Amino acid sequence: MATEDSNTEAAPDEQIKRYEKLIQRLKDERDEVRKRADRDYREVKRYVRSHPEEGVLAAFIGGMALGIIIGRLSK
Repeated sequence: MATEDSNTEAAPDEQIKRYEKLIQRLKDERDEVRKRADRDYREVKRYVRSHPEEGVLAAFIGGMALGIIIGRLSK
């Protein structure tokens, strides 16, 4: 009977360790995604500052396309 008690206690401890490892891995991945997003944001910001005409043109075309799509959906 003593071996059954030790097995039931070991199982939850092992599960807790696996969950903690999984949580740590997810936190590490979240941090990596955050770093990549920050780096990409800085690159986009730098590009838009160096090419403002293209940024305005992209925003204008995007707004026109969105307006056309909304207009067709509302009919």
